[in-house]
Amino acid sequence: MLGIAMLVDRTTRKSLFTKTNFLAPCIIYLLLTVYQSIRSGNNIVGLVMPVFYTYIFFMLYRYDKSRLLRLSTFIAKSVAIILVPSLFFFILFLLGFPLPSRDLVFGDYFYSFTNYYFFLLDDRQLFAFIPRFQSVFPEPTYLGSTCAVLLLSQRGRWKRWYNIVLLTALLISFSLGAYVYITAIIFLNLWVKGRKILVNLIITISLIGAFVASSFFYNGGDNLVHDLILLRLEIDDGELAGNNRTTESFDVDFDNYIQSSDILFGRDRVAEFGDSGYKVFIYDYGLVGLALLILFYYLSFSPSDKRRSKISAWFVAAMIFGVDAFVLWLGRFIPLYCAAFTGVEDESEESNELETIPHEHTT
Repeated sequence: MLGIAMLVDRTTRKSLFTKTNFLAPCIIYLLLTVYQSIRSGNNIVGLVMPVFYTYIFFMLYRYDKSRLLRLSTFIAKSVAIILVPSLFFFILFLLGFPLPSRDLVFGDYFYSFTNYYFFLLDDRQLFAFIPRFQSVFPEPTYLGSTCAVLLLSQRGRWKRWYNIVLLTALLISFSLGAYVYITAIIFLNLWVKGRKILVNLIITISLIGAFVASSFFYNGGDNLVHDLILLRLEIDDGELAGNNRTTESFDVDFDNYIQSSDILFGRDRVAEFGDSGYKVFIYDYGLVGLALLILFYYLSFSPSDKRRSKISAWFVAAMIFGVDAFVLWLGRFIPLYCAAFTGVEDESEESNELETIPHEHTT
């Protein structure tokens, strides 16, 4: 389908695939993903998939950068369309309506759900007063981070229905990571737009303070915001309680690892449930994998002439890398890429292009 799209595009008057600076990032992406497949001990299918994904990135890099805002809008609308029925049936579930369901196990023993067809419910939350919303994503954090990066690429458009849906889904995911991302994104988007941040900072801190204070008093402190967010921000023995992306046994092994010669290419690891983040990536792929990843992102974003947009995308990508390191996922990379190339002057681009289309057909 992707190949057909490019062939059809060649027959149109105004091509969508015009950019030429695609070779270097595509080569680095292919090297990185093949390297990861080899390090992970994948079979021949695991070595073929990087080629397929490289072609997707090739099309993305060829895509006219002036239309990237329209691309991010299309993705945001598509995700919102999926989330609307998911939110509706989740609310029915909370209200006590009986819904058909079945058991679902994903990723061997890692995930166990009750599948309500329009949304998943983690079996670990079966007895929660109000379970966390995750739609069809395997974890609430995946849903929250996906919505966050899409909202980064939709700066100045948050009042539109599809972005309201994304923000609603993010908030009721009760994901600490997503809350941190969206807070940073609010100020990054203001910075990109050249707004005075100090006034907005005071207003935002006041609202967050009121929100936090109310969570301590609402229902005697027995609520999701208090239990899932605020308790994870407490300091315990000099460590943030929510900083639990790796187990103690892995941390001990990692400290030994960074002092060994394995640090260059990585070390084989016995996967344990709960280990994720930048430490796991460095452990698995070493400094070589880290260098390739940084180079890939640099080459991908460097053609953008929107300096603030580019820095914002870099910053959010670094935050996500620190939390779970899955920054090559298309659902995260494409919105980040769109955000890096979209500036303030592009906000009215979609409507302007639609106005010129009839004139092009009549000439």
